[in-house]
Amino acid sequence: MKLARLVFVTGKGGTGKSTVSAALALGLARGCDVTLADLDQKLSAARLLGVQLNGGEPVRASSRLQVMALDPRLELEAFLERIVPIKAISRRMLRSRTFGYVSAALPGLEAFLMLERLRLMTGESAGHGGYLVVDAPASGNALEMLSVARGVKGIAPLGTLNRLASEVESFLGDPARFCVLLTVTPEEMAIREAIETAKLLRARLGISSIGAVLNGAVPPLFDAAELAALSAMEEHARLALRRNALAEHTVGAREQLAAGGVRVVELPMLFRPALGKAELRSLGLRLAEGFARHT
Repeated sequence: MKLARLVFVTGKGGTGKSTVSAALALGLARGCDVTLADLDQKLSAARLLGVQLNGGEPVRASSRLQVMALDPRLELEAFLERIVPIKAISRRMLRSRTFGYVSAALPGLEAFLMLERLRLMTGESAGHGGYLVVDAPASGNALEMLSVARGVKGIAPLGTLNRLASEVESFLGDPARFCVLLTVTPEEMAIREAIETAKLLRARLGISSIGAVLNGAVPPLFDAAELAALSAMEEHARLALRRNALAEHTVGAREQLAAGGVRVVELPMLFRPALGKAELRSLGLRLAEGFARHT
């Protein structure tokens, strides 16, 4: 799987979505300009990179990496200012009770405008060979977000919103511009959710460029002879068996994802009390190299 200009990172909660987003952004920034767009309300990816965000302005994490947060309300305001260029009128519209009723009647409008902003940002990044990495919501909310363009087209069969919705749908279906990375750990529930999400992305939304990052992969450490030698030391033997069980779960996850038609890049389990920038850079390099080998 070749990485598109926008890499939309999602997955089941607790599978390392923000860590993968931050690491991938660092890895790609070794060779080109990268923007990390943090859609997580907790701003987890930004914190991992040691960046403090205040409002919607981008902040430099390095010479080639900038980090920013996207706020749905700010995107709605920016959209109104684009279609109603007189600021006094657009601001009055936002404050009006009638506009509040209209916004409520268009479910997903703010999420849709976030997608439109990401589409525009991707075009700007691609113009100078850069990438946009998105720390997206968890997979259930991400599916809802990526589905809103179709809903907007149904509500607005004509006009500006319909045109923009068609452009967003075309963008999501273009593997050169948009791809999804699903984070997954070697656990049954996480694997099932990743495979089901991939199926829905293909069948419901026409998104064909989908990969997975298998987080916390563990290689086998003890062979049968070594396990036998440890059998007299009960606690040591229990730890060795647990380590080999983790390796078996990794193999099972790899096979199930492959059977589901999802390309996988693996990240190793890091036995560290905390992740710093050095560890993130190491993981990012593995990700960048891993997906480069899939092209």
